[in-house]
Amino acid sequence: MILEIAIKEIYHNLTTLRFALMIILLPVLFGANALIYSLGDRGYTTQINAYNERVRQNRKHIREQANISLAELALRGPGDIPKRPSRLIFCAGGVNEVVSRSIKLRSDYNFSRSSGIEDEDYAWRHPLRLEYEIVSSGSNSTGRVKINWVFIGVLMSFFAILFTFDAIAGERARGTLSLILSNTVSRGQVLVGKYLGAFVTLMVPLVMGILLNLLIILLIGSIPFDSADWLRILGIVGLFALHISVFIFLGLFFSSRVSNAITSLVWLLLTWVCLAFVFPSLLGTFVSNLNPIPSVDEISMQRRAQLDQIEDEWQRGSPKKLKKSPSVERISVTRLWAEYFTAINRTDTQIADGHIDQQLQQVQLARDLTQISPIATFQYAMEGLANTSIVGYINFVKQARRYRQTFIDFVKAEDQSDSKSLHIYPVREGLSQKPVDPNAVPVFSEQISYRSVLSQVGLLVLFNLLFFIMAQVSFLMSEVK
Repeated sequence: MILEIAIKEIYHNLTTLRFALMIILLPVLFGANALIYSLGDRGYTTQINAYNERVRQNRKHIREQANISLAELALRGPGDIPKRPSRLIFCAGGVNEVVSRSIKLRSDYNFSRSSGIEDEDYAWRHPLRLEYEIVSSGSNSTGRVKINWVFIGVLMSFFAILFTFDAIAGERARGTLSLILSNTVSRGQVLVGKYLGAFVTLMVPLVMGILLNLLIILLIGSIPFDSADWLRILGIVGLFALHISVFIFLGLFFSSRVSNAITSLVWLLLTWVCLAFVFPSLLGTFVSNLNPIPSVDEISMQRRAQLDQIEDEWQRGSPKKLKKSPSVERISVTRLWAEYFTAINRTDTQIADGHIDQQLQQVQLARDLTQISPIATFQYAMEGLANTSIVGYINFVKQARRYRQTFIDFVKAEDQSDSKSLHIYPVREGLSQKPVDPNAVPVFSEQISYRSVLSQVGLLVLFNLLFFIMAQVSFLMSEVK
């Protein structure tokens, strides 16, 4: 009997204008998505070419500095640490839209000091540090609409309520609900049949659109998928199923609660707008006002003040005053400069790392709170599988910091092999002046993890169970006529 109800529901849905609209709109959106992200300036080809160019420039930079000396390489650093673009960028843009795709591990500043040094001017390079960049502080909802799979998923949630707002209320108004229940059919069977009918009606065109999308991408040949990518795409289809299912149950709940289909549609539209736009925006604003992040100018002023304090300490304090420039013959002076550079480096690192940590934690907190909306949960799960999530970027930052320490450890280890070196880091005169093998320099390699997606999948399953129970209880308590 469940199957018969489901088939009847599917047949009814196929004859409606809303189905015609969906069957026309989905191929257009999926086709546009495939073309934009295969050929457009936001596509994978453009991003991977830029990434490969960064990697090439990075290796060239390392070779040039390593061929000069280990000391030069130590002070100039390995250059950019680029984040490899995801092949599934067309599914979810995520934080790639608002953060830089690379982190710099180098020193760009030259300083010259003559005041206070008795014998000569001394030019030195700023200590090595990580430099982060936030491209935009806006949310993903600002700017032009991005036709990716997340956008299509939000649209599918809207279609889900269009196909269910009158599933029970419409039957009640036409008087057919009492006829169905007069047979040996339970209300639970009717509810499950209605659910299956709507689910199949929505999922079949969606899967066809996804296949069309992938076919266009494969024919263009811009994105070389591997086996892991196909598994992630399969997981994304599963996310679509969970997401659509949530809104089918929500539609059945309202359809069983109210007396007519129009009232059901109004309540569903209000709920959908709140879940898709109002709640995420309000909670994002609340978090940003709850713990405001200092601006770039404020951070620059704070950094300058702390560096000036270090300057005062090392210039006016007689025990630490830097009177001579470092050299191989002045070991004690060179060690003193090393302490000075270390103090500057520690301050720079604390300020830069602390600022980016504050920004990322604020974004993470806002996203955690907005997961009261199944639409937001679906979006973050999609970004997690596409490797464009805030969690993935935080992991990238942590790995870049570990690489920074790995690079420093490599420099110190190589320096120990030179018997003529003073082994004083990070002063140029205190390190080996011999060239080093560029191939021996450690290379950054990003490790991807998808564990964060499990929590979002669990939430979507809970949303399904919650709305299913609500729909079941509501239908059992509702009047037939």
